[in-house]
Amino acid sequence: MDLIRLGFTDDASGYSISQIFVALRPGVETVQGFRNRLLQNNGNHQQQAVNNLFEAYYYN
Repeated sequence: MDLIRLGFTDDASGYSISQIFVALRPGVETVQGFRNRLLQNNGNHQQQAVNNLFEAYYYN
C-alpha cells in the first residue's frame, strides 16, 4: 500500500504516457531524478503540481 498525505488532491495533468516513459530513460536512478527529468523534458509544465504530487508520496 502506498502512503500518501491525507487530503491530497492530484492536480497534475497534461502528461502523456509517452512523456512519462521518456523521462524514465537510462540515467534516472531515483524517484527525484525521474521527477526532475519529467519536468526538464517538458518545459517545467505544471511544476508546482508535479512537485506537490511527489511530496504527497513523501518523495521530496
